[in-house]
Amino acid sequence: MKEVEDEQYDVVTCLNLLDRCDTPRTLIEDIRTKLSTHGALVVALVLPFSPYVEIGTIDNMPSEELGVTGTAIEEQVNSLATDVFPSLGYKLERWSRLPYLCEGDLDQAFYWLSDVVMVFSKVNDWSEVNEKTISAKQTTEESEDHYDDALDHVV
Repeated sequence: MKEVEDEQYDVVTCLNLLDRCDTPRTLIEDIRTKLSTHGALVVALVLPFSPYVEIGTIDNMPSEELGVTGTAIEEQVNSLATDVFPSLGYKLERWSRLPYLCEGDLDQAFYWLSDVVMVFSKVNDWSEVNEKTISAKQTTEESEDHYDDALDHVV
């Protein structure tokens, strides 16, 4: 952050990093400060979310929780879209689910995981974030279908 102190960016990508980061919320907040007024953040994240920090912690758990709730992929996408990122000043624009192949271990040559790629816009009016987040939560709570698509809640 110090090296690019005065720089502003139109797009920042954060690809398959948040589940391996010790302080993911702080990272997302730091990225927001570097985005231009109409900047976009592209996030790729393996779901279901399972954080594992390789360096710097004894138990391999992050010192800061991202705050993802739910166990199913659909629940976690909704959590990211209506709780986590709006609380950090972002609005979900688009998302997609893709296959993600990662290196294996002694038992298996590779693993086939689900990667979710999300495109967020920076929200400059925090009152807009709060109103939309409250509205989306009410819609989800009132709905009989607990697995609504996250984009159903994006205005």
